[in-house]
Amino acid sequence: MPSPDPAAARTRYRIDLAYDGAPYAGFARQPGFATVQGRLEDALVRILGHPAPLVCAGRTDRGVHALAQVVHLDVDPTVERAARATRDLEVLRSRLDQQAGRAISVWSVREVGAGFHARFSAVSRRYRYRLVDAPVADPIRRGDRWQIEGPLDVAAIRAAAPALVGEHDFASFCRRAPGRTTRRRINRITLSRPLPGHLDIVIDGSAFCHQQVRAIVGCLVEVGRGREHPAWVGEVLEARDRAVAARVAPAHGLTLERVSYGRSWPAAPPPEVRALLRDR
Repeated sequence: MPSPDPAAARTRYRIDLAYDGAPYAGFARQPGFATVQGRLEDALVRILGHPAPLVCAGRTDRGVHALAQVVHLDVDPTVERAARATRDLEVLRSRLDQQAGRAISVWSVREVGAGFHARFSAVSRRYRYRLVDAPVADPIRRGDRWQIEGPLDVAAIRAAAPALVGEHDFASFCRRAPGRTTRRRINRITLSRPLPGHLDIVIDGSAFCHQQVRAIVGCLVEVGRGREHPAWVGEVLEARDRAVAARVAPAHGLTLERVSYGRSWPAAPPPEVRALLRDR
């Protein structure tokens, strides 16, 4: 199979997609494991006739879901199969959607300029963590909610959350990566009870480090359970020490819900599928 011609002018495409994270060892390709990136790239090789490495808006961990993942890829139009595949982008979307498997839904495929970058062009990301503190769980929805003993003290969680809003060093809430900063900005944290016995924690920020959202939720739940006081969350933040924080919340309760690109490019997910978020 030919590799793309390095001298050829590439055409960049953006793909908006969603996935159930349960079958995958995260987004990023890993040898010997099923991943979202691996599944998509293998399908794209068959469709385009050449390798097309993907760049994503945010790598999700094992078991984390996405309703609004964004990736980009560069296609060599001099490869005949790639040229045919990209003549009709709706047909391409449908083919990729079918070949990616039932756990992945491809919302849209569109051509973008070379200035678009799925990761670095994004200005904010929104994650939703779903909890159930009702005495009886919904067995159909156990795959995207953390069932815990409750009820949680939502007022206490609301009192604790503002300490995390703004730009801070989130070393206490991040799995450290060598040479990378743990300084991040959280724009807002909101709580809602969409149904009795259900609690959603929504966190918006410019970017997040590894396990940051799940670590934050883990600490907020400790406050909601009455095991820690609301001011403790601010103390954990100031400590800049992962050892003082609570255990991270389970991955399956977390969903990447929205990726925004400011005024330059449309946010994800596309407008035609945003109604799905209101129904969940």
